[in-house]
Amino acid sequence: MLPVRFANHLYIFYSFVFLLNVIHVFWQKPFLYSVIGVLGIIMVIINFPRADRVFKILGVILLAAGTFFFFSSDVSAREIPAFFAGNIGLLFLLSMLPWMNSVVKAGRYNKLLQSLLGGNGQGMGPLYVRSEVTMISLAAFLNLSSATISQDLLKEQINNVKRKVKNSFIAMATLRGYSLALLWSPLEILLATSIFITGADYLVVLPWMLLIAVLGFAIDSSVGNILFRKYEIERKTPVKQRVGENKGRLIQFITALFLFLLVVVFLANVIQFDFLFAVTIAIFPFAFTWAVLMKRKKSFLQVGLPTWKKQTNHLSNFIVLLLALSFLTETLNASPYLEFLQEPIVALEGRPLLIMLFIQAAFLGMTLLGVHPLATMGIFGGVSELLMGALPSVTLTVLLSSCAIATVPSAPYGLIVTMTSVGLRMNPYQIVMKNLPYSLLLGFIGIGVSLLTLLIY
Repeated sequence: MLPVRFANHLYIFYSFVFLLNVIHVFWQKPFLYSVIGVLGIIMVIINFPRADRVFKILGVILLAAGTFFFFSSDVSAREIPAFFAGNIGLLFLLSMLPWMNSVVKAGRYNKLLQSLLGGNGQGMGPLYVRSEVTMISLAAFLNLSSATISQDLLKEQINNVKRKVKNSFIAMATLRGYSLALLWSPLEILLATSIFITGADYLVVLPWMLLIAVLGFAIDSSVGNILFRKYEIERKTPVKQRVGENKGRLIQFITALFLFLLVVVFLANVIQFDFLFAVTIAIFPFAFTWAVLMKRKKSFLQVGLPTWKKQTNHLSNFIVLLLALSFLTETLNASPYLEFLQEPIVALEGRPLLIMLFIQAAFLGMTLLGVHPLATMGIFGGVSELLMGALPSVTLTVLLSSCAIATVPSAPYGLIVTMTSVGLRMNPYQIVMKNLPYSLLLGFIGIGVSLLTLLIY
């Protein structure tokens, strides 16, 4: 294990690697890319002992498979370092996410949760709908924090309900609402990765992802309302003061989200930056400007800097997963064994519905086995050329991202499921069983919308 003093300053090393990655965007020299790859290998070596057991196992499997594919190819050993550089941009995005979370906390927008989860509904049915709306509205910026805060508030609000019912309600409403926010959020790593793989335009993909989110919300909130409306909750003393102020702050929050989307679209479509890079470099300047306009610059920096350092220091799991995945993808593309992995897709050529069902089944099956959807996404990235020969880039992006995100509430080893199981003292597989029908439903909605895009593209 690393000395604590050294481990607490890893963010400096990582920032240097990310800076080199930014330089490479503007100065694309093979030598620089290889240097980034060498530093990526060092990052894997440093972080492998620090990663969780599941990610260590995944890392070993991915590296072993990548090594096998490397020896089956005619690639020179000199090219190995560059194979580890492909996903540094994804790590850079993960490192920058805490800044957006911090500006939300500095502006005290997380306080909106309490008022939004309040309201006048007496039954758990209307509360289920409000809980999902709250998660969809705020998870786009707060990410995992929104789930933790809302779950704590819900535990207080439905404290009188039987534990089994309460746990089911919280595990369903918060995790499903969270996944509906991920579908369209430019900060979601699965969506960004799918766009990275296909090269599709986020602005073109966005309406389709919003359609999936709207359909998923309409169906699930209706089902949740019906399932829980027979349960009553104790009437709390209503907090009606500052209702107008809360509505105003919610409008401010939604406006800020819309403006952030415009900034990303401008950088990607007008400046012609890669979408992933556009999102990453937009986060801090936008968050800082937002904090200044709210006159919360000091709070933003006080909250943001320690949070950014801590989160960046603890990227161990993602470093092991993403850089091992980058190595696998590159060696797979150079290996003759790629043809064997392409066979199921080749066999389904001309039958887009079967291809889509195969992709959905692969994401769900691998997730239930404990494989992170990012890893599955990377495997499909390895055969992306073949997939894009069968499906338009927009269709493939909608399909990959929706099927991957649909598995989030049903991932037994996923971070949000793990956090929820700890918070509710509930077996993670019980949470999986509660949300598995929803994951299937959302995946089918994603397939339906993907088929719709085929009529246009």
